[in-house]
Amino acid sequence: MIETPEREVAVINQTFCDMFDIPGPPNQYVGMESNQLFLSHAPMLKDPARFLKTVESTVYSKESIVDEEITFINGKIYARDYIPIYEGHVYIGHYWEYRDITEKKKAECDLRKANKKLEMLSMKDGLTGLNNRRSLDKQLEIEWEDARKEKEPLSFLLFDIDYFKAYNDTYGHIQGDECLKEVAKIAKSVVFDESAFVARYGGEEFGILLPRANQYEAIKMAEAIRQQVEERGIVHQASEVFKCVTISVGIMTVVPSENIQPISIVHGADQALYEAKRTGRNQISVYSHHKEADSNV
Repeated sequence: MIETPEREVAVINQTFCDMFDIPGPPNQYVGMESNQLFLSHAPMLKDPARFLKTVESTVYSKESIVDEEITFINGKIYARDYIPIYEGHVYIGHYWEYRDITEKKKAECDLRKANKKLEMLSMKDGLTGLNNRRSLDKQLEIEWEDARKEKEPLSFLLFDIDYFKAYNDTYGHIQGDECLKEVAKIAKSVVFDESAFVARYGGEEFGILLPRANQYEAIKMAEAIRQQVEERGIVHQASEVFKCVTISVGIMTVVPSENIQPISIVHGADQALYEAKRTGRNQISVYSHHKEADSNV
């Protein structure tokens, strides 16, 4: 639709009329004030007063606008262009162009949903259904920053299944996968805190982030998981520590600060886990800042 400087309709086509549900023929509206034309078909607009206000401010500015999105009450989405028209330096009117982009926006929305779903899948471990290491690394950055700002403790548990290679060699990889899923299920059921983040860290290793948890609370959680795994009684004849599947756990608790990197909590828990395995397995070890690992728990 083309308008004169006085905001009267100079040219209007059938497609424009169809978009606004204006009955044809279009030529009958030539000479009509455009605001009157819009108001007579206000039911198509979600907010007629706001629509007219944006139209008037746009015309007043006389600055071109391209791809401004307008949503009608019927759900249709249009891209609107406003272009002022000049002869030399003399302003002689302007034109509006509306393009139906409903399908395009729907396709974009569907694509975003698909990408979001793929992103979520990429953050999950396919075997156990737990979060994977990638998602744990991202969550660690978030929880670390929150704990640093609030000056609260952050605990990390790293545990693995004792003699898991021997388990796979004895019972096969299919049964090994079932063992991993069962241990993951136990860990998930024991960690009742909604803020906790449970992940498969890799292979037979699992990691748990415990925001606002002090060392005592982390030890209590780790021991609960260790006991539950042992009591589950998954037969492991090849284990050198117990007749059933067991786990070893390393713990580090820290109040984050600017001069400590987030990865340090993982390294600390890993050192503590090594100590738990070195001194007998099926136990918990806590990282100490004063020595590589504190006495076993």
